[in-house]
Amino acid sequence: MPPHQIAPYYQPAYPGPQAPRLRTDGRAQAALLTASVGLILDLTAILLGATAYLLVLDSLLLGLVLGLPAMVLGALGYFLARSSQGRIAESKGTIGGQGTATTGLAFGVAATAVGAVLTLVAIVLYLLAAFGTPPV
Repeated sequence: MPPHQIAPYYQPAYPGPQAPRLRTDGRAQAALLTASVGLILDLTAILLGATAYLLVLDSLLLGLVLGLPAMVLGALGYFLARSSQGRIAESKGTIGGQGTATTGLAFGVAATAVGAVLTLVAIVLYLLAAFGTPPV
């Protein structure tokens, strides 16, 4: 077989050198962690409250009190995320973690909002249990 009819041998193309990975800002990681714990507490409170309502168990309604620490952790996650976003913007590309900070911000807002609603429901239920139904 003549050489011009043989398919040339191609070397596999390897990707070029990768850019060094940026270190993620610690505040962004802390924001995501605290806001995630706040959301987990919110979901736990909702599940305990729903179980108490369905099974008519008054003692499980105390689970709604978990809304208060969830609200505090959500607010802490929000402020840590805002601080982290400022630090990342000021670093001019030397610190990474913008996505982590944004996720912590969103989780923090959600945990604070749900925690506030759960805390309000817990206070109303406590007042109804302590003083009875309001007069009409």
